[in-house]
Amino acid sequence: MKHLLTRKRLLRFFLYTLLLLVVAAAALFSPVDRTPYRQMPYYEAFGAKIAELPPPASPGTDSLRVGWAKVNITPGKPQPTAGYGQRFGKPYTAVHDSIWVRAFVFDNGTQRAALITADLLIIAPEVTNALARRLPEIGLSIEQIYLCATHSHNSIGAWADKTVGRLIAGKYDPEIVNFLADRFLAAIREADQRKRPATLGMAAYPAGELVHNRLRNHHPTDSLLRVMKIRQNTGAQAAIVCFAAHATMISDQDIRLSRDYPGVLVDTLEKLQSIDFAAFAAGAVGSQSAETPGLEGWAALRKEAGALAEKVAAGWDNVQTSPTAMLRTVSLPLLLRSPHFRVAENWRIRPWVFYWLYGDYPSVAKGLRIGDAVWVGLPCDFSGELTPLVQPYAQWNRQPLFLTSFNGGYIGYVTPDAYYDWPTYETRDMNWFGPYNGAYFVEAARAVNAYLRK
Repeated sequence: MKHLLTRKRLLRFFLYTLLLLVVAAAALFSPVDRTPYRQMPYYEAFGAKIAELPPPASPGTDSLRVGWAKVNITPGKPQPTAGYGQRFGKPYTAVHDSIWVRAFVFDNGTQRAALITADLLIIAPEVTNALARRLPEIGLSIEQIYLCATHSHNSIGAWADKTVGRLIAGKYDPEIVNFLADRFLAAIREADQRKRPATLGMAAYPAGELVHNRLRNHHPTDSLLRVMKIRQNTGAQAAIVCFAAHATMISDQDIRLSRDYPGVLVDTLEKLQSIDFAAFAAGAVGSQSAETPGLEGWAALRKEAGALAEKVAAGWDNVQTSPTAMLRTVSLPLLLRSPHFRVAENWRIRPWVFYWLYGDYPSVAKGLRIGDAVWVGLPCDFSGELTPLVQPYAQWNRQPLFLTSFNGGYIGYVTPDAYYDWPTYETRDMNWFGPYNGAYFVEAARAVNAYLRK
């Protein structure tokens, strides 16, 4: 009888434990929703947002005035690094090269806009929000700001106030967030004060030998090196360079603060007699890395930056500039399906768990038109394989398009939909918002481009 009671107790314990596990699993996990995105309520709401956009602003009556400036954002003491998860935000040990925020302000007498690029992994939502609160001090709103990052994986962190962000960027420090917002604001203010009448020109150079597809070797990449040339009536000239290769050329074992290859590229361009100021914006870097066969580390970094600088320098004098009054901005809300952070091919953690771990931030597609050029910024690591679907390269000379990642929000990687079930880092661990985002984000980028070209 005693043994029978013991077995009954064990059975009850097993059943209660099993029930608890089932309840916990139901609370924490749910199936992947594979409903095509055009059949989802969020897509209908996205279409309504496009329809609600006001008519694009008319060109101003005056030609553009443009100013630029840079402000040092190197902290006064070591801070957590951001970029390599295996570092767990370990503070940098030394400053190899200082990090900066660079700002351009465009003004046609009717509209004003700023393009900002910073030597950071991403422009974190916390930094964007802090900047948005401060912009009215200088008569601007966040809708007039186009944000970019160089995507250096050896820059500072401490800007994310949730578990996932802390794993990537180290312990959160609101003082760093406020510090960055303050420096961004200072760069905009200084650039605004330095505005002069200016002319613009654009160029794109094939650079396929300097980038490779790290997700599918020997498959397509976004391989164009895109350049915007700005010439003030004083004769001063600036270059904004956009390229789609990850700034991950420094080993994760080298924990020194650095801008990676974009820093060497910018410094090299500014040493040229013809270029007074240069800036770098990360393009569609998802799935793309720099290509320097036979070289590693700092030697590879210098080779990559030098080869890119040579292409810009070789064509610089041939880039014709002309006056323009065209200046437009747009912020298009990106409605998303619920989070799909997967633990298996067909299972994900529930949305409330994801939001608890990462946070719940709005996402937008940003657009900036300057003359004939349109800039489209997305809140993600956008795959270079998708860029030709937004605009075929053959159209670039007629309608220049600069497509950038890290626009002030972040929703993970957006890769081609055909890869969704691949068990890789970019398609499984970092694809946070479900299937079909490749096609959806391509559609959103096209919508921004079309709207600004009306």
